[in-house]
Amino acid sequence: MAEELNGSESEQTVYDAWQRWSVKELPRRRLAADHARGRALKTNDEVLWQHAEQIERGYSQLHDMMERQDPYFARIRGRLEESNGERFDVDLRVHRYHRSDAFPLVNGDEMIDISHLAPLSDLVRNPAQETLTLPVTDRRFLGRDGGSPQIRVIECQVEDIELKGERVVRTAPRYGAIFEDRVKNRLSQSALPALEILADVLDREQNAMISARGGRRRAVILDGPAGTGKTVVAAHRVAVSEDPESSGLYVTPTATLRDYVKPALPRLGIEPNRARVYALADLVAMLWPDWPWERDLTGVIPDSSHSGETWSQAFERYRKIANARVLYREAKLLLDGTSSERMGVADVAPSLWLAAWMGKSLPLSQPRWIIVDEAQSIPLLAYRAMAQWLGPKAHWVLAGDLMQRGAASRIAHWDDIQTALGLRPDQIGRLWLSHNYRVPVNIHAAAERLRKAIMPDSEDSQSVPWHPHLGEVKIGVMATLEEMAQTAEAQVDQWHRQGLSAIALLAPATDQIGRWETLFTMPWQRLNGREPYRGGTVLTTLDLVRGLEFDAVLLLEVSEEAYPDQEESARALYTAITRARRFVHVLVPLDRPSPWIQYLEQKVE
Repeated sequence: MAEELNGSESEQTVYDAWQRWSVKELPRRRLAADHARGRALKTNDEVLWQHAEQIERGYSQLHDMMERQDPYFARIRGRLEESNGERFDVDLRVHRYHRSDAFPLVNGDEMIDISHLAPLSDLVRNPAQETLTLPVTDRRFLGRDGGSPQIRVIECQVEDIELKGERVVRTAPRYGAIFEDRVKNRLSQSALPALEILADVLDREQNAMISARGGRRRAVILDGPAGTGKTVVAAHRVAVSEDPESSGLYVTPTATLRDYVKPALPRLGIEPNRARVYALADLVAMLWPDWPWERDLTGVIPDSSHSGETWSQAFERYRKIANARVLYREAKLLLDGTSSERMGVADVAPSLWLAAWMGKSLPLSQPRWIIVDEAQSIPLLAYRAMAQWLGPKAHWVLAGDLMQRGAASRIAHWDDIQTALGLRPDQIGRLWLSHNYRVPVNIHAAAERLRKAIMPDSEDSQSVPWHPHLGEVKIGVMATLEEMAQTAEAQVDQWHRQGLSAIALLAPATDQIGRWETLFTMPWQRLNGREPYRGGTVLTTLDLVRGLEFDAVLLLEVSEEAYPDQEESARALYTAITRARRFVHVLVPLDRPSPWIQYLEQKVE
């Protein structure tokens, strides 16, 4: 503890020097940004506009850094070696949650690097790595301009630095110690209605995948159980490996997940001007804005029962029809024997394919990269369509868990997506994330029992030992729906008294929501995907909470009819319970329980 206090005093001196410099630097940057914008407005020159945007970003980065309420740094001290054998020392401060410039301190004796995404900062995530490949900007920052970009790491030490307000309150000689405490503190509080950055302690294998630059890989698959930080790693992969000026797409299967993830991306290093975040239904609405789409395109989009080739043959038969909507309607009538004036979720994937077949482009600039969240929930036909629109140069980062694929999914293996994107095996890499930061040990154990029951050869994973809660999975057997409703209300009331607020009540299907609405008397938000989750208690179905997290999840009517003896039922229960980070309560009918209940019950060794 004395070492931490002495370190805090030393780091406070460094931080104060940076703060004094920042106070002077911020108005200078504001003036420079205003001047650059004025020049661009006067001439309307594209190059000047690009320069103005760059200057504005420099101001915004420093402004955001100064405004951050919970800054958290790491200090890198090490000895490095040039390719010619010359050795030199580094002493850097790296901010954990900001992408920004490197700032020399006023006294010139120390440096502070406010970029957790610079190659130098790879040492924070993996102090044991042996080499670094430094771009020109980092080499100039270190005063090593010229020479080989390859730098050997002789020795490196990383320390944690924590601030509250403008005071350094703690330093820790072991990297990750403060982060673990912060995660435990957050997980002991109620969940928020937006993505929380909990899993950014990255191991060596993860860091190697994130930091890999160039090469022949066109796609990276981030595979792993719920709560292992796939979204965090995906965003870091793009932020580190792609050009900082490049822009791309972030695609989600549902609007609910889109609204949940979007606010967190800047903290993960992807600024708002770089990432266009869309649900799959947003893309089809952009392609066919005049088509009569239903309002309710909010759930997971099902895959088509017909292949792209079958649809193409049907489209070809009606090629002479000029109106694309009429062409699609006739093709659907031919294949399915049905047609409707209104367009629903079942029409999304084939209409995306129609756009690709016609050579119709998305009304967007060509993205350099594409992140797909909950990748197992995107139809294969949609992948094939996107691969045609987005061209051969886009890089893909696919984050998902095949255990969570829906009943309508045709994705049995990651190879199916690789084939749909038209990639060779050597163009795609896969990383298994095994450390679960969000789901506590007992809930994780129940989820893994379900996984192993249908995927016995799947890789192992574990809940981190420093999770603040063991977690609880409780089974309640009820004779009637009315008894279930009363039990659910009593349980929610108990959770509220414990200080929990983020609670999900999950009905087996959308058409059963109305019945539960008549049985409940407590207040709740009906989550329908047309507006974001605002926190509190929600009544909804599984599809609309994919990717979200809650303090507690209560599953209604886990019956043999709703969850039969099929793999899809195990996957649905797995996805539902892994939304919870403290409690799972499963309500089961007395006379017809789901056969999968046996895997949820607590095992006594």
